[in-house]
Amino acid sequence: MLKEERQKAILEKLGTDKKVTLVDLGQILNVSYDSVRRDVIELEDRGLLKKVHGGAIAHSYLSMKSSKVLGIVNTEFVTIAKKALKLMENNKIIIMDGGSTNFYIAEQLPKNLEATIVTNNPHLATSLSEHPKIEVILLGGSLYKRYQITIGSKTIQDLEHIQADFYFMGTNSISIESGLAIRHYEESILKKKMMAISRKTITCVLEEKINREESFKVCNFDDLDYLITSLSPTDNRLMNFRHKGVEIL
Repeated sequence: MLKEERQKAILEKLGTDKKVTLVDLGQILNVSYDSVRRDVIELEDRGLLKKVHGGAIAHSYLSMKSSKVLGIVNTEFVTIAKKALKLMENNKIIIMDGGSTNFYIAEQLPKNLEATIVTNNPHLATSLSEHPKIEVILLGGSLYKRYQITIGSKTIQDLEHIQADFYFMGTNSISIESGLAIRHYEESILKKKMMAISRKTITCVLEEKINREESFKVCNFDDLDYLITSLSPTDNRLMNFRHKGVEIL
């Protein structure tokens, strides 16, 4: 089996099971432990999975990148995007920050939508560059290479001139007790600013991020206007989030 075939099989396995051990992968692919380990390391370097002790786990970038590069479609992204697109209206100013979910939604925007998209994600801006009716504003600042976003005082300064209708906020975790939080302090400050200049704040959350906690809080859950997941709003996993003044889609 060629390396490319092995790596696609690894991503397909993670797309189904979310986690896998190197031993199991070796048996499934009929290759040595070292070969599988090298494949996992290479896939992690490409941002397609997260390597853990003795194995690998899927993360949000798997769905976005693999769907484009390897032809693997993640149904969570599809469901979330369909719900998010129902909120899109013509002649609105929309902030979409970094994150794989926002990137996927941006790629699905209908060609007849007339709007202005403000983003600190250069890849998202590029993906919209050929959209016939969307104006793109790319915020300046320092490029944070790990997450491929711009951050810093220049980014916040650029936002001073904007009053947005909607803000699609990416997040690493969401819970009733701890609200929405991410892993990077400076980015959490930027997200607070984006919220402050937006009339409505929306977050689109993968199941893996629900009832988790991260280091740097952005806001309380009830500061949101909309929560979008791939689950039904009546799903038991969302029970604690209901009746908090936030519309769940």
